[in-house]
Amino acid sequence: MTENVFTTGRCLCGAVSYEITGETASYDATAYSGNVNTRRFCPRCGSRLFSRNSARPGVIGIAVGCADDNARFSPQAAVYNKRCEVWDGIPLDIPKFDEMPPPPK
Repeated sequence: MTENVFTTGRCLCGAVSYEITGETASYDATAYSGNVNTRRFCPRCGSRLFSRNSARPGVIGIAVGCADDNARFSPQAAVYNKRCEVWDGIPLDIPKFDEMPPPPK
């Protein structure tokens, strides 16, 4: 690992890791907004690794559960809050949105 790597991680079985090495599979889903969510995952074990959204070009969403050291991450916002369960422990000090907020301008 080099010094300038932001984070590394891997799928459950270890077949795919990132700084992404290995071949990933993808699944495209169209959101209610019409934007396309592309999810990338390990073709062997199915672990979700990262995703992209057509409304936010240049932004990659990392599935932090597969990061080698996910202690550095903390929630920055809660989306789809109107659908959350009462037992979901959403921090009180972050922005909450009932739906996906619009992309920043």
